[in-house]
Amino acid sequence: MKEPIPDTTGRLGGTVISDRVVAQLLEELRTGRYAGADRLPAELDLAAELGVSRTVIRDALSTMERAGYVERVRGIGTVVNRAVLSLRSRLDQKLEYYPLIRSFGSYPHADGIQVQPIRASEDLARSLGLEPGAEVICIRKRVLADSTPVIYSINYLPKALLGGRDYTRLDLAGSIFDVLDQVCGQQVSSTVAHIKASCGDDTIRSAMRLAPGEAMLLLDEVCYTRLCRPVLRAFSYYTNFFDFSILRKLL
Repeated sequence: MKEPIPDTTGRLGGTVISDRVVAQLLEELRTGRYAGADRLPAELDLAAELGVSRTVIRDALSTMERAGYVERVRGIGTVVNRAVLSLRSRLDQKLEYYPLIRSFGSYPHADGIQVQPIRASEDLARSLGLEPGAEVICIRKRVLADSTPVIYSINYLPKALLGGRDYTRLDLAGSIFDVLDQVCGQQVSSTVAHIKASCGDDTIRSAMRLAPGEAMLLLDEVCYTRLCRPVLRAFSYYTNFFDFSILRKLL
C-alpha cells in the first residue's frame, strides 16, 4: 500500500490535497489496485486506505465526476468510466505540450524561439484585462515530436507579471505554465478556448512544413488563475499529428 497522503490544507491557487488524491486515484484506476474495477470502494473505505478525511475523498470524487472519469449513482456507488480513462488528449482539459507529445511515444522539444516586447492591441488588451498599449511579451516557438513539427505556439504575457525580471534570460523552451508559476507566481486553473481551423500565415506554414491546402487546428485561449484573473493569451496551431477528443456531459 502507498504512503498516506498528508491531510494538510493547500494554499489558494496551489495544489490542494484533493487534487493529489485525484491524481493518485487516477493512477490506481489505470495501472494500480483498481485497474480492473468497475466501481470504486465506498468513501469511508477510500478515506481509510488513503489516510485522508472523508471530506477530501468527497471533493476528489466530485472533481473526477466533473471530468467524466466516474459517475456517482445513488444506490450503486461510484461507477468507473473506462472509455474516458483511456482518452489521452482531451481538448476539454488543460493541454501541456510535452506530456501530450510523450503520450504519443515521441520526444518533445522546441526550437525557433523568438521573444519580443510589443504594445497590446485593443483586442489583446481586452482579453488580458489591460489598457490598450500596455507592454506585453510575445513568445513564439515551434514544438517538434522527434523531428516533426507538430505545434506552433504564440503566447502573450503581460510584462508587469515578470516583476522587472529580464525576459531575455528566461528559459522559454519548456511549458509557459511553468514560467507563469515559477517566475510570475501565477498558477493557471482554467482556460477559455475558441477552436477553429486555420491555414496560418506564410511564416507559420513554412515553419510547420505544411503541404499545400493543409490546415491546422487553432486554439485561441485566454488563461485564468483561481482568482479569475487573465494572465496569458495563447494561440496554438496543431497539425494532424494529434487525435483530439472532447468529453460532453449531458447531465
